[in-house]
Amino acid sequence: MKKNITINLLGRLYAIDEDAYELLKQYTDSLRSYFGRREGGEEIADDIESRIAELFDELKQSGQEAITIEHVQDIIHRVGRPEEMEETPETPSDSPCEGENCATDTPPSQGGAGGGSKRLYRNLADKKFMGVLSGLAAYFGGDVLWWRLGYMALFIFTPGGFVNHIWSWGYWNTTRWGAEINTILFFAYIALGLLMPVAETPEDRLRMKGKKVTPQNLADELSQPQPQPADSGHLGCLGGFFFILGTLARWAIYAVGIGLVFVMLAGIVGVIAVMTMPHTMIHESDPLFWQFFDANRTYLQATALTCLCALLIPTYCIIHSLFCEFRLLRPMSFRQRLTCILSALLCFIVAASFCTGLVGKIKEAEEQSHKIHQEQWRKENTHDGILYNHPDEWDFLSERGWRVLRADHCDRFTARGEYYTGSDARYIDTFHPRHLQLFTIERTESLQPGRYRLTACVRADGQGAYIYAYTDSLTAEHAPYLAEIPADGNTGGNIWAEAKEYLERKQKEHGDTVYDMDTFQRMFDIAHPNNGQGYGWNRIALSDIQVTRPSVLHYGLSTVPALTGRTFLGRWFSACDFELTRVDDKEK
Repeated sequence: MKKNITINLLGRLYAIDEDAYELLKQYTDSLRSYFGRREGGEEIADDIESRIAELFDELKQSGQEAITIEHVQDIIHRVGRPEEMEETPETPSDSPCEGENCATDTPPSQGGAGGGSKRLYRNLADKKFMGVLSGLAAYFGGDVLWWRLGYMALFIFTPGGFVNHIWSWGYWNTTRWGAEINTILFFAYIALGLLMPVAETPEDRLRMKGKKVTPQNLADELSQPQPQPADSGHLGCLGGFFFILGTLARWAIYAVGIGLVFVMLAGIVGVIAVMTMPHTMIHESDPLFWQFFDANRTYLQATALTCLCALLIPTYCIIHSLFCEFRLLRPMSFRQRLTCILSALLCFIVAASFCTGLVGKIKEAEEQSHKIHQEQWRKENTHDGILYNHPDEWDFLSERGWRVLRADHCDRFTARGEYYTGSDARYIDTFHPRHLQLFTIERTESLQPGRYRLTACVRADGQGAYIYAYTDSLTAEHAPYLAEIPADGNTGGNIWAEAKEYLERKQKEHGDTVYDMDTFQRMFDIAHPNNGQGYGWNRIALSDIQVTRPSVLHYGLSTVPALTGRTFLGRWFSACDFELTRVDDKEK
């Protein structure tokens, strides 16, 4: 247990440990003792005490209730001890001092203006956007104005830059290397702005200038008025341009940062939702994915965790940077920024490797799932050894008693849209662009002895398609009844010709008077489709089919040469309205 006391430093009260107070008192006494022998030393000691009070305020703002001896030791290390400042040896008045042997100045290594090594900082006291170029000018030397002009010249006048776009009136007339230079310049500035520490304290400003952090230099720095960012209303033309450009760029970065925060927060919520999603939801939606999830549960959780870390770190950094820009938080130190960047890069690399492996596993699972679904689909849509690519075709054909016996190079068995009346009726149809389809479809009917006639409405765009019929005492290859489908293409046809002739005859006989409205309407519907050209449908018949005993008659249509004796030369054929009727001797 330590004893705390309250001290008054420059009119401000601080709670401090007793041992920390003793160390602080010794330090301030040594400061006043050291600088008391100098002219204006009392003011220098007051300035240093004012700086110590500022550091105490920072500790209070960070949540420190009482100042400990470790805090005082750190402040003494930052400010420096009086004995670190050595006296410049005086030259005796009676000794001769000539030329280079007379050394009245402090050597560079003893705490003068050039006594310390420079460090790279962002100079917020002379910034236009992030203070990067001002810090580079302080580190490497030169007027910051020329650094800014050089950067803008590279960004604007590089081939592929801003001037090139204006000259080409918005046309993307850029060279690849010019666009790459602009990209490198932009992201290099942003990266330096994130990595370079900020020269906030007098100690940082001394290090930025290459001066040693000694009591004398610290007192000089504290006594000098620090430049403040100028108001754009008191700037010249060039300064106003940089001020406006920097302000626009700053707010654009703010908008992009806020947008990234929302996107990353949405990603974080999504990752957490995936990690906590009930398994029943996956099981009900897709059992195969449930199996994949169950088999790769550990890998998925590791991937989600790495993605969560990869999102959380940049989200925190962006939010912290935005709060710092609006003076709501203190900026991170260089070590903190470097730690965050390295941690984020490591998380991204690990997350990317996990995600790459996960993508491979998902692709493999998708391929396996696709094969399973494909096999299941083929099994469900295969009937009598024939695969129906369109399930509704099986329903249509099976309801009407049709069975597909062979279907090589046939993607479809039915079609719509060119029925001879122009309606949307479905009909048998096959197509192959290179005339390769081999198709046979048939149905059966039980018949009593007698004579029969088979009629059908058909069309084709090439020779070699037939309708056929045979009884169960024969085979399809020996079918005695064959009729070739006329190759009229998709215009004309005898069905269309009969309808057109009927309408012309009725027009001549009766004028505009119509006596049989149903027949007239049916003929009108046949004659007018396809801009009055028909769709090439023909009505053909197999007459005088002899059935001598109760038998099963097989009939249908085919393009297989083994049945028809001829190669089909067309790309498609269609058929519909098969009708089998018994013919009496009188009708014959």
